[in-house]
Amino acid sequence: MRAISQDTFGGPDVLKVVDLPTPSPGVSEILVAVHAAGLNPTDWGNRARGFSVQTPVTLGWDVSGVVEAVGFGVTLFKPGDEVFGMLPYPGGVGSHAEYVTGPARAFALKPSAIDHVEAGALPLAALTAYQALVETADLRPGQRVLIHAAAGGVGHLAVQIAKSRGAYVIGTASASKHDLLRSLGADEVIDYQSVDFAEVVRGVDVVLDSISSDAAGRARSLAVLRPGGTLVSLIPVPIDATELHAIAERGIRFEALLVEADHAGMQAIADLAESGELRPHIAATFPLAEAARAHALGESRRTAGKIVLEVREGGSAERARRMLSDAFIGDTAIVDRIVRSDYIQHNPQAPDGPDALKYFGAGLRQQFPEVTNLPKRAIAEGDMVLLHSHVVFVPGTPGTAVFDIFRFQDGKIAEHWDVLQEVPATTVNGNDMFATLSAPRTSSPQQPWFTDFNKRVVDAFFGRLMVNKDLSAIDQYVDPDYRQHNPRIADGAVGVRAGLREYFERFPQLSIVPKRTIAQGDLVAVHSHYIPEPGDRGKAVVDLFRVRNGKLVEHWDAVQDIPEAAANDNTMF
Repeated sequence: MRAISQDTFGGPDVLKVVDLPTPSPGVSEILVAVHAAGLNPTDWGNRARGFSVQTPVTLGWDVSGVVEAVGFGVTLFKPGDEVFGMLPYPGGVGSHAEYVTGPARAFALKPSAIDHVEAGALPLAALTAYQALVETADLRPGQRVLIHAAAGGVGHLAVQIAKSRGAYVIGTASASKHDLLRSLGADEVIDYQSVDFAEVVRGVDVVLDSISSDAAGRARSLAVLRPGGTLVSLIPVPIDATELHAIAERGIRFEALLVEADHAGMQAIADLAESGELRPHIAATFPLAEAARAHALGESRRTAGKIVLEVREGGSAERARRMLSDAFIGDTAIVDRIVRSDYIQHNPQAPDGPDALKYFGAGLRQQFPEVTNLPKRAIAEGDMVLLHSHVVFVPGTPGTAVFDIFRFQDGKIAEHWDVLQEVPATTVNGNDMFATLSAPRTSSPQQPWFTDFNKRVVDAFFGRLMVNKDLSAIDQYVDPDYRQHNPRIADGAVGVRAGLREYFERFPQLSIVPKRTIAQGDLVAVHSHYIPEPGDRGKAVVDLFRVRNGKLVEHWDAVQDIPEAAANDNTMF
């Protein structure tokens, strides 16, 4: 198996990709095929100074993946189960690898509402927050809690766990991270760079302290606690008996917490994630081989939330993206690995079969040796994957907007459709065809638990407006601040109405036949056959919408004329 290992302590450059034997599960252990593994400050701390490990070592305590095998005595899980958990801390390290073993009762079933990247971000940080606030401080409804570094890995999860307990949450963070904290439910946020929290906060029941490394620092947090309050320190530094006695005399409870692997705690975290009360904020993801870059970013302290290593290729969407990148820009060997021998092609320029795909890709590279493929967003639903990309065949030109649709079968690509449109030099709305403008500004699907609802919204909107030409659907479904990336239509509901009214009047016999809808989270794509007039071959179109709170807030698309002849016997649909 591949793993990230180090033979000495030092900077990120000591981390290397190595080949190690795949471990076998012992008694009461499971073997997990790791899909994602979170990074925590203890990872780069141990990498640099070896607080609790010795070299050679593979770091990593967070893990989300699939059970590959179980050891004797394991009854909680079976091979094929999706699980997440924290390896025993600090000694049970090793998740930054393709496989890892750990005690079965350090894991829980992965919540279906989150993917492996989100699940891999949770265990150590969420367990720390849960064990500190719930099990140690016994946080109760109505109590006031101060969370230091509230936008950090532990802090942003602690905010959500505290809110799930009905607490009043005060968080400290730099001003740039206040919007994030408010979105997570924080009642008050304090900019520690400009405000001394000890001067503005009083009467707190619990302080979660991840910043105080000496008595002077602790004194400032102790000052805001009411008599009978609790300070839970997450900093592993000694505290002398004199200070402990002084704290106790003030009627304040002091506890220093070291997180423990725990099945019950992981199950509680899984329940919170399943209900939507707990979501990790993913600052960045890196492939396993780029662990050094991930460490460098983490040590910069410029991020909020968690950094995650994607150990496997991220499922079908990632496999499809890698295939496009390698086949059309790099090495076509990936086609043999992930494309079926009976591959069906709907691109009119390419015949069926994997060999034709490799030939087509090689010809493209020969014609356009500097072609670049910039992935913008991806949707995976069931056996379908949609990729939205910006392909620039010749450097310095606007390039082409491309939607690729793949159908997977038995883990391999079985079928492909696509729609391509040249990017114009200017647009009516002033937006480019690829940016994300709706808040939160992300290219990734959000809120996967709303997938079915959002899909129904788009199906209803599309049926009324595009199929039945009912412009009143705009009033019901389009947000007034709708962001438009079709280069010919202005922003806003007003722009949609004006643009489509003119389009329907120009083509009174227009018919639109939706072929497939693919949704993930708040992104929903509709692949359609637009026929302006009877007898016209028509156009292949993909419309991609972002849906929030039952309203369409953003739209991208690509439109391609259907040619008279094709290199295969399939239609484009």
